[in-house]
Amino acid sequence: MVGLTGHAEGDRAVLHQKQPQLTKPLKKGDKTHLRRGHVAHDNIIGSRPWDAVQAHKGPDVRLSLPTLEEYVALTPRLVTPIYSHDGNLIVSLLDIHVNSPAASETQPPLEILESGTGHGSLTLHLARAIHAANTTPPPRPSRSQIQYVENRALKPGEEDTKNTGGEPTAQNDDTTQLEWDTWRKERNAVIHTVDVSHKFSALAERNVKGFRRGIYAGDVDFYVGPVEKWIAEQTKRRTKTGILSSLTGPTAVEPFLSHAILDMPSAHLRIPHVAPILRRDGYLVVFMPSITQIGECVQIIRNQRLPFVQERVVELGLGMTSGRYWDVRLAFKKSGADPSSWAPSTEADGEEVVPAADAEETAPSADEIPVPEEPVKDEEPVMICRPKVGIRTVGGGFVGIWRRIEDPSKR
Repeated sequence: MVGLTGHAEGDRAVLHQKQPQLTKPLKKGDKTHLRRGHVAHDNIIGSRPWDAVQAHKGPDVRLSLPTLEEYVALTPRLVTPIYSHDGNLIVSLLDIHVNSPAASETQPPLEILESGTGHGSLTLHLARAIHAANTTPPPRPSRSQIQYVENRALKPGEEDTKNTGGEPTAQNDDTTQLEWDTWRKERNAVIHTVDVSHKFSALAERNVKGFRRGIYAGDVDFYVGPVEKWIAEQTKRRTKTGILSSLTGPTAVEPFLSHAILDMPSAHLRIPHVAPILRRDGYLVVFMPSITQIGECVQIIRNQRLPFVQERVVELGLGMTSGRYWDVRLAFKKSGADPSSWAPSTEADGEEVVPAADAEETAPSADEIPVPEEPVKDEEPVMICRPKVGIRTVGGGFVGIWRRIEDPSKR
């Protein structure tokens, strides 16, 4: 699907006024209310992007199909979305490059875990990045495809979708669902997005299905439950068993995640769960509201000797072209040094800072020593948290990026 040439029933359109407004899904006989009056959906259906349509009151309204940026900003939300300027940056940091394999080529699928679905805005940006790896899907089933990773009591009127997407059962044994499930098993790339809230997952699924007639819906699998249990369930499902399993036990599952993104409370506590299933050279991305929480990730990776090396810490925020880099690491002070000697030096207000060369910018100061692989006995490290010199823009939210390396036992 290269582009949409007109507005059809089920689409959502942007009404351009003083403040742009997103319609609800277009339906014959329905209408979208404006600040003054309303616009009939019958006038929108069949129109082309940037046509002007007659409103019930006031001047004509210009309309268009929503861009991804507009869609994320204007869709209803139960939680604050990751806006496009930050979503684009996070996806670019993963350095994703996809291509459909040749007929004779076999390669493992690209699988990305997103823990903390929320609004589904980052989910859409991730799905757009991997979409080209998959073939065109069959017609999508009308029922929800959310899967549950733990037993829970259903609320009145709520569908049981626990088995959806797995082997056919009597409940979903219809032609459309079977074709959809068969296609899903052949995908070359997939986003696994997990959230503990059914409400968040349900809204995110609707948001993904509602963008451009669900172009990215087949690239995403939605799950409800704790991410630790999702990891345990996936590990169990993928564990290799064979004739010798009764003697030697099941073979340990091979790492299957290409990348993992943690955007949730206490995300640092989930890093040990993610490490065993993340492929070597894969990225671990942790989104946190404060820099001290990124420091907690640094601490747990060191304390548990997890196989990660930090690549960068980026501060997000509107107006930053590529984010502001932060120096977040553990360091040891020299024996007898005064703490004030290894604290970051203050900058004169209003004074321009000239960026140093890369080697000088990232080097420790005279009274700092980076954490060695084997710390000095009985010496406690201190946490260094400060902006990289030369960049003085302001933003909110922090992203820590680590690269998965070999396990310490294999070094």
